[in-house]
Amino acid sequence: MSTGMNCEFVEPKPGEWYYLLEDWNAPKQAWDWRDFATAYGPFGSEEEANEHLRENHANPGGAEITSHDRYVEDETYLKLFQEAAERSAKEASRRSVGRWW
Repeated sequence: MSTGMNCEFVEPKPGEWYYLLEDWNAPKQAWDWRDFATAYGPFGSEEEANEHLRENHANPGGAEITSHDRYVEDETYLKLFQEAAERSAKEASRRSVGRWW
């Protein structure tokens, strides 16, 4: 069973992948669903991004794939990718410290 949430795998540069997943509390029929989404990444391949999605989120039911040759940069993508990179860096630093308890 799927959630029916929007999902998009995006490759802004060759070998740099992110996925955008619509937030659970996103308003339906929004002009741009990405305004109510969270991005995850960067990943080295589409398969790595897909594996992260499968291991951490419910099945959205389908996804759009935008490779670097079709990618058109805009403010929304840039904002989401920056937030994802910052979150990934924080998570990596927490993992490198180990257990704190």
